[in-house]
Amino acid sequence: MPIKVDKKTGLINLYNDQISYVIQILDQRYPVQRYFGATLADATTLPPLPTGNHAFAVDPSSAFPYSVTSLPLEYSTIGSGDYRQPGYLIENNVGQLLPILTYTDMTISDHPINPDQFPQTVAPTTAVTTLTLHLADTVSGLKLALNYTLFDQSALILRSTTLTNSGTQPLTIQTANSLQLDLPDDQYEALTFSGTHAHEANPTLAPLRPGIQCQRSLRGTSGPQQQPFMGLARPQTTEFSGDVLGTALVWSGNFQAAVEVDQYAHTRLTIGLEPTTFQWQLTPGTSFQSPEATLAWSDAGFNGLSQVFHDFGNQIQPSLVPAPIAVNTWESSLFNVTATTVSQTIQQADDLGIQLVVVDDGWFVNRHGENGQLGDWQVDSVKFPKGLRPLADLAHQKGLKFGLWLEPEMVTTNSQLYQAHPDWALHYQQRSPITARHQLVLDLSRATVRQHLLATITKLIENNHLDYLKWDMNRHLTQVGNEALPSNQQGELYYRYVLGLYALLAQLRARFPKLIIENCSAGGGRLDFGMLAYTNQTWLSDLTDPVDRAVIENGFSYLFPPTCFSTHVSASPNGQNGRVTDLQTRLNLASIGNLGFEMALNCLTGPERQQVRTQIEQVKLWQPSFTQARFYRLRDWRKTPCQAWLLVTPQREQALLFYTSGLSSAVKVPTPLPLHYLEPQCHYLINAQQFSGQTLNQVGLTLPPATHDFASQLIWLKACD
Repeated sequence: MPIKVDKKTGLINLYNDQISYVIQILDQRYPVQRYFGATLADATTLPPLPTGNHAFAVDPSSAFPYSVTSLPLEYSTIGSGDYRQPGYLIENNVGQLLPILTYTDMTISDHPINPDQFPQTVAPTTAVTTLTLHLADTVSGLKLALNYTLFDQSALILRSTTLTNSGTQPLTIQTANSLQLDLPDDQYEALTFSGTHAHEANPTLAPLRPGIQCQRSLRGTSGPQQQPFMGLARPQTTEFSGDVLGTALVWSGNFQAAVEVDQYAHTRLTIGLEPTTFQWQLTPGTSFQSPEATLAWSDAGFNGLSQVFHDFGNQIQPSLVPAPIAVNTWESSLFNVTATTVSQTIQQADDLGIQLVVVDDGWFVNRHGENGQLGDWQVDSVKFPKGLRPLADLAHQKGLKFGLWLEPEMVTTNSQLYQAHPDWALHYQQRSPITARHQLVLDLSRATVRQHLLATITKLIENNHLDYLKWDMNRHLTQVGNEALPSNQQGELYYRYVLGLYALLAQLRARFPKLIIENCSAGGGRLDFGMLAYTNQTWLSDLTDPVDRAVIENGFSYLFPPTCFSTHVSASPNGQNGRVTDLQTRLNLASIGNLGFEMALNCLTGPERQQVRTQIEQVKLWQPSFTQARFYRLRDWRKTPCQAWLLVTPQREQALLFYTSGLSSAVKVPTPLPLHYLEPQCHYLINAQQFSGQTLNQVGLTLPPATHDFASQLIWLKACD
């Protein structure tokens, strides 16, 4: 196993051929962080930690000559002399915080943690080594396991904590971070992502400063305002070079990622459950498991870090089988979808080579607008006199798949479900319910609610032979309360809600393993590694304009592989921002990820229909080879609004280059674009011309000047020797 333990010094080197994570058990008392970065062959020669006293620090002793005020502790709390951002806060039965826990022993295995109630973060075929450090408090009986799962073939570690009350009195968990990482200096810039509806995944790089910089969600879900991620990059790091580390929480609810620089210019990074909306009663004999956090590192810049996260994302997804090319009824029909319009769409899709027809919002009873009914999921007999099954049969007869939009987590007060079970919605006692988008949120922490939803969705799938579900969520949580839990457990509801969501999705996946599930939350509002483990693809944004959508896709690409991106062609002018773009520009962007259409197909002219057919044929030709392609950004978002991406197959025998030109200029100057990531010894065929990989990497491919605004190119490179 890739781990070395020096019992004399207490040094533990968890390593593979890419990274080392070195911990020292200091005087058999506290685990401390000694090193994280490129593989360290010999960790035993690390310099000793400084000893002695300093101002405003708790006193060291002859037996332990270190001050915890400045030690790089692996997991810490306040109240014992460490005044920095705590890894955990746990109260005893008299309301006092437990101290820093002390080391007892360790275990090493080749198995992942993979807790049953959480997304499975390690595929059965993925080799890992797990180190668990056991800590304890002898007074309260609290036992704590620090879990480190190293991927043998990747620069990635999974971090989590397991808390067990082996005492006789109840404990209260106030804060439970999944990861704490202490670093010896503050020479970093923090990479974070922010946004809103139709403007997701905007990157920001900000130099660290004294104090705390924080990202968090209080919404009950992971975004889109802030992503459960934080990266730390050395200054001057680019897409292509520089040291950078990053941590992302495998979680779809409230989170907090924080970085603190203390008075000694030391840096502490933490990520875990957002503490003001979380509390957990740890009764005697019970355990609590934190979500897992990824910790990745690269010395190859932001692209290098992205590859680590993409590999992780690809191995947790339900399937990497290429997604069928879809057409969705939303932007063409809105709520006015009918049996006639869907039947016409199926015929047109078949003619164009499209493989999946999705009926979006508006197919069920009393749904003619956003204030329509949610929760009963009964087919509208006026819009669909014979139901949905004949349409599914028609699609299947033509070799197409058939899918449906659903918003399972929501309910409206005018629904039969709410009238029968008002207590099934999250609510505060003796308070009027607060709606958003005219909706309330069902309490997924309750098994009864989940069982009802599973039965309802199962009936829809089986009765209509569905191949696909678009699982949407169009509002965030309010009044997170219920009558099912006692008052001292109401702080557990945000956490329990997400576990309930995971349980429902896991049951659905087990029952229908071939079902394609698209994740949506008014776009990419809940794209995180937790949802990635249960869904095949994600609707990145309700903004389908190719210019702005490329910026959104560029942002999400820092963490997520394009295998999960749903990218659709919509009408022009665009319905959200009014921008006019040519059809080829829209087709080119939508071909990166999972191609689909979000438009009235009968509005296409004859030449446009042929253009669409040609693109679909090309995508079907590319798809099998590019399922696990590497995705690289070739331009710096800080310097240009234009996007350039390279997708390279695993053996680098094929590549796809996508780039946008932005606004056209009267000065027509060709631009060289170095491609960086091709095989240098290969020659590649581009438009019947041969180029060496080395030349394309270092000198670049010459891009012709744009002839009109927002032009784009999608170029196929194929090795010819």
